[in-house]
Amino acid sequence: MDSNGTRFLLLDRAADFRNAGGSCAWDADARAFTLVRHDEPRLPRLAAADALQAWADAGPWILDDYGQIARLSADRRSIEAAVGWPDAPWNPLRAHRDPTAPLAADLEALTLDPVDAPTACAFTDLHLGGSGLLAASWMADDGTRAGVTLVHLRARWQRHLEIASPEAPAFRPVRLWVDASDRVWVASDTHLTLTIGAPLDPPYVPRPDRFEPVSVEPSPPRVRWAQALPPLRRINAIAVVATRLLILAEASGSTDGAPQQILLVRALSDDPTAALTALPLPTGLPFASDIAALDDGRAILLPPLETGVTRAQRRDCPVITLDDPPALAAERWPRRSEAAVRFVRHRDNQVRHLANDGVVRLFRLAQARFLPHGRALLTPVFDAGTPDTVWDRLILDACIPAGCSVMVEAQAADTPGGFADTFHRQPLPLALTTPDIPFATPRGTLHEILLQRSSGAARELRGRYLRLRLTLGGDGRHSPAVYALRIWYPRFSWQAHYLPDHFHQQQPADPEPVPAGRAANGADLRERLFASFSGLLTPIEDRIAASEQLLDPLAVPAPWLANLAAMLGTRLRPHWPETRQRRWLAALGRLQPHKGSYGALCQALDILTEGGVSRGEVVPVELFRLRRTLATVLGLSMDDARHPLTLGTGQSGNSLVGDTLVLSEDHAVEILALFAPELARPGTERQAVEHFFDRYARRLTVILHGPAQSLRGVIEEALPELVPAIVQWNVLVSEHPFVLGLSPLLRIDTYLETQPPPKPVRLDTTRLGRGDLIYNPVALLPEQAGSLPPPESEGDRA
Repeated sequence: MDSNGTRFLLLDRAADFRNAGGSCAWDADARAFTLVRHDEPRLPRLAAADALQAWADAGPWILDDYGQIARLSADRRSIEAAVGWPDAPWNPLRAHRDPTAPLAADLEALTLDPVDAPTACAFTDLHLGGSGLLAASWMADDGTRAGVTLVHLRARWQRHLEIASPEAPAFRPVRLWVDASDRVWVASDTHLTLTIGAPLDPPYVPRPDRFEPVSVEPSPPRVRWAQALPPLRRINAIAVVATRLLILAEASGSTDGAPQQILLVRALSDDPTAALTALPLPTGLPFASDIAALDDGRAILLPPLETGVTRAQRRDCPVITLDDPPALAAERWPRRSEAAVRFVRHRDNQVRHLANDGVVRLFRLAQARFLPHGRALLTPVFDAGTPDTVWDRLILDACIPAGCSVMVEAQAADTPGGFADTFHRQPLPLALTTPDIPFATPRGTLHEILLQRSSGAARELRGRYLRLRLTLGGDGRHSPAVYALRIWYPRFSWQAHYLPDHFHQQQPADPEPVPAGRAANGADLRERLFASFSGLLTPIEDRIAASEQLLDPLAVPAPWLANLAAMLGTRLRPHWPETRQRRWLAALGRLQPHKGSYGALCQALDILTEGGVSRGEVVPVELFRLRRTLATVLGLSMDDARHPLTLGTGQSGNSLVGDTLVLSEDHAVEILALFAPELARPGTERQAVEHFFDRYARRLTVILHGPAQSLRGVIEEALPELVPAIVQWNVLVSEHPFVLGLSPLLRIDTYLETQPPPKPVRLDTTRLGRGDLIYNPVALLPEQAGSLPPPESEGDRA
């Protein structure tokens, strides 16, 4: 609401710009209302029989974290890997020997055994996902057995699991997928199965001379369930997105000459009764040999490229929405070349394909093409809440490039169904230099439109309800972008408030439809003239009325924070996040009277670390509080109810738990000698203690624990201004659990937190037994894994 009491409706979401047309839409990436992209995908049109043959001959490809690729061998009875493509030699994938397999032939086979399919079986598909779990489905040559081979690339174990269930007695696996939770989804032409579990590594060997658990493996690899699929001719591909499982298949009535592909969508849940929704693909799409998920609402297909001169011209992959029914997106996703007709799978689920020169990520073509013209009638009807409301103006936060335009049409009525058939065309948007909301920062450029009727003696746009129609124009390469739209109402009439009655509008508005070309009367002309001055002067009045927000740290615009800090006599670091700057200025008044005290230091560090002191991740310790040992020597009673290292867990100051228990005078001298050996003489104990207190009275240590270790630079930068100059301070990083005073004595973790993962072993840094571990890389060929993953290719961006 402005200073005149005028309110506004805000449109800045996809729901606010809903419309029935297909030429304009809300762009979620740009968060703006734009013309629809109209790229024409250049899709390959390979003959159906040739595309089916290419799909039948294609094999799976996977990529590990180090740029190594793997495939099935030519006879499909083993898995082979290579460091690069296409010239690197292929080596068999190796893992620990399956304990259920026959005895090893030699020592090498006993250590690491090649990953082979069971006897008289051949692999059908391959996938890598989750925590590094590789799964390969297999089937016997005579079709009597089927199963999955599981290999964990980090732990290097392997297991053969046979898939047999009453629901799927003749299971023939075609495609499989390993999701982020290490669950294996295996699909055949008739059923979908879910495999879960992992074996113990290393295998547990029971002994007859002791009690053994009833279940040796708590969660062994097993088939959870099998779900029947609707009648299909065959499965073509499978993919998983965050919440859904996608199955690309051929319908039951499909033929080799005219394949009809459909998409089965299922919730990614453990429920065996979850519904499978069959979605028909958009008409005109070529046969796709593979599918991948771009996000939760879109998928990309991989059609085989043509042969001949058109191979390099039509190399785009179609993108479809996962709506019901799916629609073809007007986007171009070109491939560089084609060395395989299946996507290359990686644990991150990014879309990659195998080109002639290696594995390449797939990107949308950056050069966009838009429709040259678009009109959108916004579906929402805007309600002012009061009949006979005079709608004031529109403020567009938009970017309108050269050669583009935005035109607005409007109509008003007192009932939702009382709108006329005609819209009133509004004047062209006028750029503003002063925002309509005080101190607001628009995303684009603000434009103003004074709402009015296009003709008639009185041109006020009156009615409780308002409808808008937007017309966007572009040059084909660019599109206007409307980030937000504010509808101000009701109009504050300067004429009615400040001029005598005979200057007011005496003539009612013409009924709809308005006669074309009818001139406006003098009162209407004055009304719109004053409204133009109001649009210029009211924002200035609003800035004056809202000027107090420039003194509020939580409301001041971000560019003014430095000025406010200068007024308060402090300086903000430009690299601080905006939230931290605002909290610091808001607390400055409370901290200033207690500056230099322990309490003010804790409050300041809590602000700088986003609550690290409150969470116990940052602990400022005054070193004179570490005098428990010397106080015990003298037999003093110390109350540690607020001690930062024990938090009130000690019972008294007369003893310490553990091997350092001090009770006698002889032992007291020994303890004293550890701190001040030059003063450890009979009769000088009290003087030594006082000297010790003097030395440590003005020392401070800030202990960082857990996530707060990354804030060390921020704390060291702020401590010189927070701590008195006579106090010596230092910052220490601790990996031990808090409370520090209890952890080394009782060996218990008294600080509730998420257990951080172990770090890899580092030369000259790691201490034996301190938590660092030697990790096996998630690599197909660990002996050839590099120290860093390969740089990610940018694909065919333009």
